[in-house]
Amino acid sequence: MPVIDAHVHVLSNFAPMAPWEDLGRVDRLLHHMDECDVDKAVVLPVVADYSPGNNQECAQWGREHPDRLAVLTDVPMHQQDAAERVLRTGEEFGAVGTSYYPPKLDEKMQWMLEEACDALWQAYKDTGLVCNLQIGPSNYGILLELAQRHPEIRFVANHLALPALVGGPDAQDETYGGLLQAAACPNLSIKASGFYAAAATSWDFRCPQALGFFSRLLKGLGADRLLWGSDWPPVGRHVTYRQSLEIIRTFAAELDEGDRAKVLGENAARVYGI
Repeated sequence: MPVIDAHVHVLSNFAPMAPWEDLGRVDRLLHHMDECDVDKAVVLPVVADYSPGNNQECAQWGREHPDRLAVLTDVPMHQQDAAERVLRTGEEFGAVGTSYYPPKLDEKMQWMLEEACDALWQAYKDTGLVCNLQIGPSNYGILLELAQRHPEIRFVANHLALPALVGGPDAQDETYGGLLQAAACPNLSIKASGFYAAAATSWDFRCPQALGFFSRLLKGLGADRLLWGSDWPPVGRHVTYRQSLEIIRTFAAELDEGDRAKVLGENAARVYGI
């Protein structure tokens, strides 16, 4: 059974982690993976003022460790040249998909449904790249419509789709804020990652509240649609790397052995083609 961490960041200077800015070094990640028997990780670049070249850095680390790291490329999808960037990202960076973090999570991304984005979605269809999105409750409807309009594109939403944001569902909401309509969209997957952000107490790696959200997604979408990810190194402010893995490997009691294998790696291998 492969174990694949579907959500990590790698950079030598991760300023938000101060005073441990170097916590995200690639050698540290590989050490954690070796300790925990994690076979491979999917790297999402952090392109920011303190790390403007992280797309290039992650691509280089992917080339240096092709058996351990698969990389995405950060593409600012709201910019006019987004389609061109998607078209060249595979060749330029060796990426298996793109990553998008919107400037403001609580703003409606209605623009994604407008005609001006037609070339962007065609670029994903032409390249076969995965479209990985940081998206919250205010945009669940838009995510669903995108998946319905473009069944050829594989969409992945980070961190349980961020249910703890304003307007998000509680763990008892049988519709998960409407997101469980995605049961009809086999091209849409959700990462079982960033549990600390959905937990009532971020340091409790048993995280009953966050596991409640996971349970709702599991029941509504099935194990085939969920991908474990650690969100390393930010997760390190709350729990250890091993604890982030054991949330699924040990404490997600509803998973049988076959479904656990899917969530821990088989799904990521299939979705990202790695």
